[in-house]
Amino acid sequence: MFGIFKESEKIIDTYEHVGFILKSALTYELKDLPIRYEFWYRVAIRQEELRALNMEHRAKSLMTTAVGRFHQSQYEGTKQKLAKLERLADLYKTFCIEEEREALNHRLFFHKEEISELYEHVQSKELYVYCDAVHQQFWDAVCEDLLNAIAHLD
Repeated sequence: MFGIFKESEKIIDTYEHVGFILKSALTYELKDLPIRYEFWYRVAIRQEELRALNMEHRAKSLMTTAVGRFHQSQYEGTKQKLAKLERLADLYKTFCIEEEREALNHRLFFHKEEISELYEHVQSKELYVYCDAVHQQFWDAVCEDLLNAIAHLD
């Protein structure tokens, strides 16, 4: 009799796994920006910061001096960080549209195990992260695996 009122367990599908992982990765990328700002505003701020850094390093890159080569390597690094952040933000926007849930779950079917395993790693990330450098490496690896698993969504 009391089983009727029992709340059924919610099944977390691949769509929710990817959404959670994307949100966690983006939140990590925005960790030093004030929480009081809206999430998407913080994403835009970080993108503008990276664009400004990119232009600054590009203007100062010169292959004939050591400092110029430093700026060239920083230019390449910030360009990659900006591209990754833009890709993560675009994907997360896609996973915020509930009407796309069924279609995205269908398209992610062949990567379900990879995404579930990645989800478990993100859920228990405290086990893997013990200093800032390792934390950064962990999130870089998560983003790389996630982007590889959902590369075909475009």
